[in-house]
Amino acid sequence: MFVLDGLPIDSRWLDGALIPLDTSRDTPAPINAFREDTFRVDAFRGPYAFSECDARFTILPRMPRVGEDLSVAFTDVVGHVYIGLSVEGDGAPTSMLVSIEGSGPFTWRFVVRGFGGGLLRLAFTADMGARTIATCSVWVAPAPPRPDAGPQDAGRDAGPGPHPPTNRFGIGFVGPGDATDIERAANLVGPGGFVQLIFPGIVRETSGPDPSWVAAIRETYARDLIPVVRMGPPWGDRFVRDQADPGSGHRRYTQLAAAYRRVVMGLPLRPGWPLYVEVHNEPNLCYEWQCRRSSVPGGWISGAQMAAEYAAMLRDVAQALHGIGDSRIRVLNGGLAPGGPQRCECEGSGWTPGATTLDFLRDMRSAVPDVFNHIDAFASHSYPARGFGWGFFVPYSEAGVGLRVFESEIAEIGRPDIEVFLTETGWCEPHPDERMRRCTENGGSREQIAVWTEEAYRNFWLVHPRLRAIMPFILRDPAWNEFAWMDPGGAPYPVYTRIRALRCTLIPGRCP
Repeated sequence: MFVLDGLPIDSRWLDGALIPLDTSRDTPAPINAFREDTFRVDAFRGPYAFSECDARFTILPRMPRVGEDLSVAFTDVVGHVYIGLSVEGDGAPTSMLVSIEGSGPFTWRFVVRGFGGGLLRLAFTADMGARTIATCSVWVAPAPPRPDAGPQDAGRDAGPGPHPPTNRFGIGFVGPGDATDIERAANLVGPGGFVQLIFPGIVRETSGPDPSWVAAIRETYARDLIPVVRMGPPWGDRFVRDQADPGSGHRRYTQLAAAYRRVVMGLPLRPGWPLYVEVHNEPNLCYEWQCRRSSVPGGWISGAQMAAEYAAMLRDVAQALHGIGDSRIRVLNGGLAPGGPQRCECEGSGWTPGATTLDFLRDMRSAVPDVFNHIDAFASHSYPARGFGWGFFVPYSEAGVGLRVFESEIAEIGRPDIEVFLTETGWCEPHPDERMRRCTENGGSREQIAVWTEEAYRNFWLVHPRLRAIMPFILRDPAWNEFAWMDPGGAPYPVYTRIRALRCTLIPGRCP
């Protein structure tokens, strides 16, 4: 039995590889190079080492683990052109060229991210991948145990057992929220209810979750709520397609997917309770899937192209998150706007109306036929409306077409039995200033909204066999107060009071 980097190594694992005796994790050392501080062993078959690695590679850390970045350098006297580093293994591994140094010998430096445990295969290539110059296989250790938001974190009314009780009630936020608003949400929806949190700011370089995101997940589980996290780009930056893998024609997003994976792996989980991840928001709208003029011929992008690009992103992110190997982590598509454009002007305000969510879903399937096999449940923005994509916020008695949009959506994707999450829905009050009205034609008073919403719960949402969660937009936010269930100071509007009373007749806990 050897000890290497603090880890016991059984000699039966060894058969021919050179393992550096200097186990410092911050000193570069070529692998399989003959030096005084190395010794020969038989090829390392277990974790925590390198196997069959060309001597021209330098890899740090020497004992790579899931969740870490891997620094890979390749040195050669030949000045190869159109080089690359291909990576294969569990998870969603990606490589990115960092620098090119020297003038003979040359050194190309890469960073590799998003890999899972087990064997990671590297290949340094030239001539646009036509020639493989050298290969290296790296054993990756599992990540250290994940922090769990377990019973020790549970707050008042924590006691529904190891699994959440059945509960469809929920509410949406416009950010990650804080302990006060999460408490208000818990009092509204009760144990086992849902809260949609928004984590903005994910780009290819994102290394992990913001501390406020970690705190929000802990606070959510501590109040016996199920988090549904909408992840997306920074506020004010909707050029998501710019995050595509370079040279992929906006049809691969593995580097962005690896960032999603790093964020999720840094979040606490609760034993027996799920974490749902909604991938982006309404990508069928021009301002949510913006394009650069130089990136699209003619400066206009079609809805079909937007759908194809988002389908690729959804596929890659879902594969990366499922690659974590934790069944609690579940993936939702980004909810779509029921009505959308046929095409959008890049870096402008022009657009051509006439498309619906069904057109976008059809185009997603056409571009990536198996895209909807990668999701665990379907997110929908079925707002109350008189028509499919038009006539929003009419009274409940007139709103059936809009409320049932999700039925057509899940039929279109070929999964009519999938669970549906309404990650946005609800009514709004017309703003007193017509210049600021989002409810331009319809809407109702605060009392009317409360009545219509209760009718929707009693007569439709709580009895539909496909609906798993209803998260109306929104709990509270001054910028969206016409939709809010509480005023900016936290006082409940009639809809909050009425729906909480309804919930308390059906779901016990946190009730008077």
